[in-house]
Amino acid sequence: GEWMLEAGALVLADGGVCCIDEFDSMRPHDRSTIHEAMEQQTISVAKAGLVTTLSTRTSVIGATNPKGQYDPDQCLSVNTTLSGPLLSRFDIVLVLLDTKNPEWDAVVSSHILSQANPPSRKRRDDNLSDVWSLTTIRRYVHFVKGHFKPVLTEEAEKIISSYYQLQRRSAANQNA
Repeated sequence: GEWMLEAGALVLADGGVCCIDEFDSMRPHDRSTIHEAMEQQTISVAKAGLVTTLSTRTSVIGATNPKGQYDPDQCLSVNTTLSGPLLSRFDIVLVLLDTKNPEWDAVVSSHILSQANPPSRKRRDDNLSDVWSLTTIRRYVHFVKGHFKPVLTEEAEKIISSYYQLQRRSAANQNA
């Protein structure tokens, strides 16, 4: 059996940009490897008798979620479970807070729905009263996506907007 060394995302992004989502879900070993890559611009490999260093001259853009509700009274490493030394490797760290605001949530949901369903294209179809199987629904969605630009009814927009706002209020109440 032969051993092969395969390049990972940071090595493949050498000279470019590597975007990493869910930074908080990363295994501890991978976190230390990324720390080395960001600090030294290299990754050291020692496997199956092969010892080498690979270049990772890469800009890293990382995204993470807080563990639970973000607490502005705590430091960033406590809120994210990312170590201070790893966080210090980033040139800039932005915290985007999602504050609950029912009026703003209504504006956002209306805007999203208006983009999906311009007023001039609205229509209503009450002829679909039979229950469809999952297979039929999948086929229908596939067909519609390929042949039409689906539009939402006003009733559907209201339901989606109400549901979105209810979820936002529910999340705010659970975290209070």
